[in-house]
Order: sequence, then structure tokens, then C-alpha cells
Amino acid sequence: MQKLKSFAFNLTANGTLQGTTQGTATIVSDGTPAPATATPSATASATPTVSLSFNLAGNGQQSLADGKQALHLTLNQSTRLAEIIIGHQVYLQNPRGQWYVIDASRLETAGGNLLAGWKLDTNSLLALALHSSIADHGDETLNGQSLRHISATLDREGLRQLLTSNTQLSNLLGSQNLNSLVDHTRSFQATLDLWIDETQFYLHRVQLKLAMNADTSGLLTPVAGVATSLLPPTLLVNLSSTADLSQFNQPVTINAPTNAIPTDDPRTVFEMS
Repeated sequence: MQKLKSFAFNLTANGTLQGTTQGTATIVSDGTPAPATATPSATASATPTVSLSFNLAGNGQQSLADGKQALHLTLNQSTRLAEIIIGHQVYLQNPRGQWYVIDASRLETAGGNLLAGWKLDTNSLLALALHSSIADHGDETLNGQSLRHISATLDREGLRQLLTSNTQLSNLLGSQNLNSLVDHTRSFQATLDLWIDETQFYLHRVQLKLAMNADTSGLLTPVAGVATSLLPPTLLVNLSSTADLSQFNQPVTINAPTNAIPTDDPRTVFEMS
């Protein structure tokens, strides 16, 4: 990984978020899921008061040598977003196709922003293995290449690291709330599957599956502007995501959009009042 200079990626994700007044909801799964196949799920025994679902597809490139990245996302098959990072400047394209440019420091402090400085950090993903129960599944063929498949079942500290290292979640919930959420999680199952080549030790595929039953009573500060007293006492989270990496160390051309409107307020980009 130390020699990695650039790569391209494709990603998919889908999930659900449910809030319920039933505090005894439990994670339901058939034991430990088979790696890269079964997905653990959290289900409620009471009618959810809040229920959200999403699916996401995206692709992009990262140049680690000069700190550039391009990302294109489609949310729920219809909403298209894009982000380009060049140095300390972040260019964001809203669903209407208009580009804006904002300093990265301003964007990182914004809450509830889907593209708040999103990056695919392969080193952080590998570090999660330190807080995991590891299983080695040997060599498997993926996209015509022989790769070593390793799966990791995260412990509570691994879950904490996974959540707190995510810029979007930290901005949306706050780091204090994230730590409290982990501490008050009743039950969870989080698995990370990695496919690594044994020559350069590059990550070729990453799959994350998470089911979590969390108690919100320990949240201390508003979440995305919503008072914690208004949140349901139980949150059930289900997430499944896959990222495929390719084109390692190939030339990457990422240019700034020519029609970007400067702004200091991320809410302007997504037309939030």
C-alpha cells in the first residue's frame, strides 16, 4: 500500500434506518453470516415510527500523490451528485447540475452534507482489522485475478473506529454522539471482507455489512438539528456496501469545473434554507 499512487473505484451501497419505541428490538441473523454472502439484519418487534431506505451507486478516481479526487454518485436511482477535490478546494455539483466551489475547511464543519469531503481511505479500512476476529478464506478469483480473501468481524472498538472515522457521520451526528451511540448499542454485527493481491498488497474489493440496534437515550446534543428528546428510543440500522478498486498507479486527469460558483455556505449548494 505504501507504493500506491492512484486508483479508480466503483461503489454500491444500500441500507435502512428505522426508529421504534420498542426498546427490546434485537438483531436477527442466522448465526455468523457467511463472508460476502449473507447479510445480518436488525428488525423491530414494534411498528417503526421512522423508516428510511436508500441505495447508492458511484464511481471515481483518487490521486494520492497530489491529493486529487473525483466522485460521481447516484442516490436512489435518480438524484445525481458529484464532487471534485483539488488541494484545499472542493467542487460540488448539486442535483440540478450546478457546480459550486468551497474551501475544504468550511465543508468539513457542515452537518447533514452527503458529500462532506468524502474519501475512500484504504489504510483506515485495513486498520479496522486490528479490532476484529480474522478469518482467512484463501485465494479466490475476482475479476479474473487471484486474490486473498480475508474477512473480519468487528468488535465494539472496531465499530467505534468505523463510525467515528466517517466524516459524514461525524458531521451529521457529532463525535460525542457517535461515541455515545456505540457505548449504548444493545447489539450489533459488523463484518468486513477484503480481497487483497499478494504481490503489491493492494485492496481490490471491500465489502462492509452492518446491523445495529442502538439506544438513543445517551445522545447529548441535537442530531442534524433535531433535539435528541424527539428521537425514537431505538434505532435499527442495516447497511451493505461494496467498493471495487482498479487501475492502480495509472495516470489520473482531474480538472476543476470552469463554471463553479464560489461559496462559503454548503447549504447554498444543496439549496437548503
